[in-house]
Amino acid sequence: MQTFLSICTNIRTCIGQLLRRGYAWACERLYHEMAWEYDLVSHWVSLGRWDVWRRTALRAIEAYGKPAGLPMLEIGFGTGDLWIVARRQGLPVIGLELSSQMHAVTSAKMTKEKLDAPRVQATASTMPFGDGSFSALIATFPAPFLLEPVTLRECARVLSERGLFVVVGLWVTPIWAGRRINLPLLYATPSQSLLAGWRDAFTSAGFSVNIQPEVVANAEVGVLMAQKSS
Repeated sequence: MQTFLSICTNIRTCIGQLLRRGYAWACERLYHEMAWEYDLVSHWVSLGRWDVWRRTALRAIEAYGKPAGLPMLEIGFGTGDLWIVARRQGLPVIGLELSSQMHAVTSAKMTKEKLDAPRVQATASTMPFGDGSFSALIATFPAPFLLEPVTLRECARVLSERGLFVVVGLWVTPIWAGRRINLPLLYATPSQSLLAGWRDAFTSAGFSVNIQPEVVANAEVGVLMAQKSS
């Protein structure tokens, strides 16, 4: 019996690993050679709520206080939708994105909208900006690289004193009939140990951290507010 249970456990573990690897591979494709499908896929998996969830970042900045003097930076702006919304609102925002395909999609949108704003193609771990260049940073539905120590230290470096870093979408949990629905790989509520790991990562990089869920468009959206320590 123990042998049979061990075999079943190993099979489940292997299947889980394969699913996670497949999911990671698919996400990587959406950020590069299939970037043109990113908006369609995100719209489909969120039942049209992706953009509403993402705009939580701008509402958080608004509640904290609009940046004054220094611009904001959106890290990993993807296909540019949130960046365009920020520009429409007159926010001084600069965009950073590594994927050349995402830059191409964003360029097409900016041309159509007759908007323009500075953006750079670079990695978040080595940003081409001086110390204290930004009053606020925004990242939505971030890839794992954002939580790497080297990236968080770089984020602290480019932020001004007491600057704010808003991260939206570390997790999203749909709510249906008042109940949270966990869907493996796509949507799930994080464990307490995972939340503690995120707090520790930001704290180690020089931030004071607050992580709270916000109910937005039939979902619980994780919002991390990190302020650079003085």
